[in-house]
Amino acid sequence: MNFTRRNFLKIAALTAGATVIANKLPVPANPDDTPSAGPNEPLPHISTGGLIRPPGALSEKLFMAKCVSCGVCVNVCHVMKYDAVATSPFGKGGLWGIFEYGIPHIKDMRDFPCGLCMECPKHCPTGALQKVEKENVAMGMALIDLGLCFGWNGDVCLSCSKACPLGAKVFDFYNGEWGNQPFINEACVGCGLCVKYCPLGGSAIKVVTKKQYQNVKASYAGEFRKLLAMSNEERYNIVYSQNLPNIMGRGKLIEREYR
Repeated sequence: MNFTRRNFLKIAALTAGATVIANKLPVPANPDDTPSAGPNEPLPHISTGGLIRPPGALSEKLFMAKCVSCGVCVNVCHVMKYDAVATSPFGKGGLWGIFEYGIPHIKDMRDFPCGLCMECPKHCPTGALQKVEKENVAMGMALIDLGLCFGWNGDVCLSCSKACPLGAKVFDFYNGEWGNQPFINEACVGCGLCVKYCPLGGSAIKVVTKKQYQNVKASYAGEFRKLLAMSNEERYNIVYSQNLPNIMGRGKLIEREYR
């Protein structure tokens, strides 16, 4: 974190009159620092603690330095009827939360994903959000839980790919007797529309930050390749003994399907 004038004033305002004994406090962890997943670690265990910034955000350090917590992007998002952008409340995240207070992020991609209307960068007064084409947005990376996705477990579901504003550019399909097997490639911009329209209860898709994605990229790709290389008998055992019971436990939300 750069110790800019803005951050200095924010800390001064929030901690006025308080005495902080630094050597007695734990070192705050950056919420973007997520440990790498193990070689067989399923997607639900990938932390999504890192905050997803609005489209056009500068690199994290520059974004934090330039953003003045004005709330313009929040208001614009509300006017556009997406309500995807929110600001971090004071007191959340411990000591690190002091720096996050009032900073915008995408609050809930299951119900309020970013619509990529690209209006918030146009109105950002400080340049913390830059004007950028939809295809070049880098909010995060969407990952499909292959053990929960209908398309990887014998069903045909195209809800995620139909919801994606970039469509065929982002989705690859590995069609076979176990389903249409969708895979999100690195053209994904992380808007979260696929998360919303996944019909599985709770969604089979998560959006992680770019940094988190780099941490789990190798193990995730390994699981993907291992599934494609399995024999029918191996796949049958996994789908019917493990995956389908988990899927049935989540339930299916018909109204979530993108028609």
